[in-house]
Amino acid sequence: MIGRIARSASTLAGLAVLAIVVLISLDVLMRFFFNQPQLFVDEVASFLEILVIFGGLAYTFRTGGHVRVDLLTGRLPGPARAWLRLVSLLIGLAFLGVVIWPTVQSALTAYRYGRVSTVMLYPLWLPMLLIPAGLALLGVAMLATLARQIRALGRRDADEVPPAESTG
Repeated sequence: MIGRIARSASTLAGLAVLAIVVLISLDVLMRFFFNQPQLFVDEVASFLEILVIFGGLAYTFRTGGHVRVDLLTGRLPGPARAWLRLVSLLIGLAFLGVVIWPTVQSALTAYRYGRVSTVMLYPLWLPMLLIPAGLALLGVAMLATLARQIRALGRRDADEVPPAESTG
């Protein structure tokens, strides 16, 4: 279930990249050939960039596409890597909790006060809500990996668990 939701969010992020390219191309064509700039493109592209960044987080984590530093950890024995992964997941989840809370509060404040964008008056709460939603999805994916890592610690040949998407 987490995998399907993460994959869907990542697909939406990919489609958002395509939409950004089409919108900016349209704006360039209209601006330079017809002298008719499309004012909404700057704002919509910015909102879509938020989806691109935060929509792909969980899928990137699940596939192991995030940046890792294996220079030091590659030489550690398996149980030490397993414990290090457990600690890093706990720290990451704590960090996500610290970041998700104020971003949710900020989106709710924007909704309550009816904050809108400068040019086209789009409601700002929706793109602001994409940030904690993407981070929360990443947190759920990290919790699932944490559970798998805890189970792996109970084995005699404990090691760091592989990315979720590679295990099926």
